[in-house]
Amino acid sequence: MDKKNTGSYYTPSYLADFITKRVLTFLEHKTQLFILEPSVGDGAFIEELEKVKNIPINITALDISADELEKASNKWNKKKSGFIHADFLEYLSTKKYTAILGNPPYVNKNRLTKKQIELSKEIHLNENLSEASVKNIWTTFLVKSNTLLAEDGILAFVLPAELLQVKFAEEIREYLKNEFERIEIFTFNDLMFESNGQDTIVLFAYKKSEKKGEFFTNIISKEDLEGNNFTLINNNLLVDSKIKWTHHFLTSDELEFLDKLKQRLKSANDYTISKPGIVTAANKFFILDLETAEKYELLNYTKPIIQKGLFVNGSVVFNEQDFSNIEKSKHPSRLLQLNNNDEISKSLGDYLAIGEKLEIPGRFKCRERNRWYVVPNICTKPDAFFFKRCHHYPKLLKNSSDAFVTDSAYKVEMRDGYDLNSFIYSFYNTLTLAFSEIEGRYYGGGVLELTPSEFKKLPIPYIEIDNNQFERFTMQFENKENIEQILAQNDFDILNLTLGLNTSELERLGTIRTKLIAKRMRTGSISG
Repeated sequence: MDKKNTGSYYTPSYLADFITKRVLTFLEHKTQLFILEPSVGDGAFIEELEKVKNIPINITALDISADELEKASNKWNKKKSGFIHADFLEYLSTKKYTAILGNPPYVNKNRLTKKQIELSKEIHLNENLSEASVKNIWTTFLVKSNTLLAEDGILAFVLPAELLQVKFAEEIREYLKNEFERIEIFTFNDLMFESNGQDTIVLFAYKKSEKKGEFFTNIISKEDLEGNNFTLINNNLLVDSKIKWTHHFLTSDELEFLDKLKQRLKSANDYTISKPGIVTAANKFFILDLETAEKYELLNYTKPIIQKGLFVNGSVVFNEQDFSNIEKSKHPSRLLQLNNNDEISKSLGDYLAIGEKLEIPGRFKCRERNRWYVVPNICTKPDAFFFKRCHHYPKLLKNSSDAFVTDSAYKVEMRDGYDLNSFIYSFYNTLTLAFSEIEGRYYGGGVLELTPSEFKKLPIPYIEIDNNQFERFTMQFENKENIEQILAQNDFDILNLTLGLNTSELERLGTIRTKLIAKRMRTGSISG
């Protein structure tokens, strides 16, 4: 099966065992259980429920795949069951379930059928949720499952960490808070299993509970989970704020400390105008390496461009020599820029024919153009770039070359009255970089990403510097061994001047940033 279309990422047995046992621990007083699994997959949860001897269990299990359903049903040998070949979005039931558990599919909206999209919208709207929360099928599984729970039921799902950190899931988080008296979130230092490069979490949600609130824990290892070696900590301040739940390991004191500092500063949006870079719709075709451009005699039709932030490591200024180094490294670096009235030479026609063979004219963005090969919105070269994805630290560079940039970066220009050199210098401090971790989101490989709105929200302790100071800063940045060296040099000058922070407060900021990075990069403990 195509996992992108089916969203089928199987749950390892130890995780299914933990989830099942935890749910049953809270249901020991019941004389009979009605359990629903809305996407049964290969039956990992069925296998664990089969082992239960002391409570009668009536299972209802669904799957959109008949083959998967059969595999799962073969693992259930008890009488009370219903294995149903159906799409859960279409499932109708008057029964209310004691518990609903499983691992919902992960399928982007653009891969759903038209019928599935309409059903998802209907399910969300019926729960007073907006269509904006219909981005992936897992959200609809979560919402619909809630409607099928008994008034004292328990929901237990393996979910993508998107629930904790992306914009469209804010509404879902509020929905969960309103629908359940107790929520438990388990995050993990390691990817627990393959899930489309996504971090995964485990959610337990209780309709009724004596100990109410939202509780979090981070699991360092599989052994900690199996041995119940964890502590669930309530973090009301996090939940009541707009800070993403991913950062549940920050204490209330730390969250208050950060918020007070942020309230005293203007944001990146107050100083800059930022817009996404150039969208080609097919970078591998429209961005050529130098050899290909020369082979097809296309140099006169191209402009220099930076395709990825990976190509610009180590500086805060990008100049012509840096671009030359990209070309020498044989990275794609020439943007094919054609106009609607350009004459098509033989060599250009030969190259366009390659694109037609690759069916590029049929791509959505290309179909929208007057001529599929004319990339729109190239405009003028940017004053600076902010690359939306990074690894160790965010990259903000002054553009001293003639290069353009793809939508891997945001084009940055200053608002009237502010200086670009001063903005770049002011950006590189521990507070701003800590908020880059807080405002952004991260994926399985530890890559940090900031959307345009998240970049605009970053607090900037802006101070004016002159050209000589910027040149010294540029040299220090290029000669650094790591970003911590720059922060050690900059923090007191920037944060003491703008916020009056003393050495102890700067150390506290550094500790917070270290915790945030440790969680994203999975480099060990995030406590302390």
